[in-house]
Amino acid sequence: MVIKEMSSAMQYTFEITMAGCGTNCMHCSVDGGPSRNMSFSDYIKCLKKLKPILDPLEGDISVTPGNEPLNHPEARKILSYTHEMMPKYYPDQPFDTPTTGVVFMRRKDKEEIIDVLPKIGANEVMLTLHGNEKHHNEIVRNPLGYQSIVDTAQYFHSQGFKIVYNLMVSKYLIEDWDTVVSFLKEHHSSKVHFTIPSYLPIERLNIYQKIRAEYDDCMKLKGRLCEMGIDEEKFFEKVESNCEKTIAQRFKDGIDYKRAEKEYPNWVFFNISQDLDIYYGNAGARTKLLGNLLKESEEELYQRIIAQKANYSYSAYYDVDKLPAIQSILEKVQPLQTNYVYSRESDCLYWWFNQCNIPDILLK
Repeated sequence: MVIKEMSSAMQYTFEITMAGCGTNCMHCSVDGGPSRNMSFSDYIKCLKKLKPILDPLEGDISVTPGNEPLNHPEARKILSYTHEMMPKYYPDQPFDTPTTGVVFMRRKDKEEIIDVLPKIGANEVMLTLHGNEKHHNEIVRNPLGYQSIVDTAQYFHSQGFKIVYNLMVSKYLIEDWDTVVSFLKEHHSSKVHFTIPSYLPIERLNIYQKIRAEYDDCMKLKGRLCEMGIDEEKFFEKVESNCEKTIAQRFKDGIDYKRAEKEYPNWVFFNISQDLDIYYGNAGARTKLLGNLLKESEEELYQRIIAQKANYSYSAYYDVDKLPAIQSILEKVQPLQTNYVYSRESDCLYWWFNQCNIPDILLK
């Protein structure tokens, strides 16, 4: 295999869709949900073919089994094998194990999985909470969602794991804040993440917009976050900076999309499907099929991978050369009927592009 020098270092993430999720969350930016599993034999073939392609890459490289690895019938083998075969890209260090608990808590081999997790550096489990039981189940679109979180927290805590909660900021979460605080205190919370959901031009996130938190919603949490160990100053700086009205004011004189894109991480995402097709783009937001791990040579796939540019921002979803001037977008969306809050300003622009029927380049 002949390898050419890369011109500059880059951050690479390869997500392997080897299992579905136990829920079908409205906010999910990778369009996760119940899905068929990749066979264990195909997963082994995937890693064996992928490793010699990744080894010569320069930069920060990671391999992520997804969507919810603990759902796979061979979860214990997959976790152990990935860690053994690719420690460089799946390192032996503390990390949290995300799960919805819906499938995991009904497994008969829970103890075997629990036994292997600490051996690969996993001493935490991360659970995502959206509000009270009614609201949580509505967002995850599974009537077992909330109770599974309760059961999973109790089980992992009893096994000596730390419980990390990821709170997804929405109108519901803010409305239910007192209930959420009580829940965290009762269900073994050791750490809390506070996450503003992304927006990408995919259908389920258009549905989620109806409960996306707005500026005035977020202001109701003033003085309430520190008790949960959340950096309140940092959160409200983001609220002030990345609400729609502030962003509209900031871009009234224009924006150079390509220049703005360079301010984001030099990060490129790839996804490998259950059929071992390798795509440019994240799961749920793919833009190009690069080939198949079993049908193309390592050299062919390597060359196609290094030919791809970072796809963390605008060009991951749109043909940047065809995006209209921001002034014309602002004319169509103003006066703003909402003041949604985003994790980054580009997400807000994607929402406006969607409102103006700007076509994206995602594979359908």
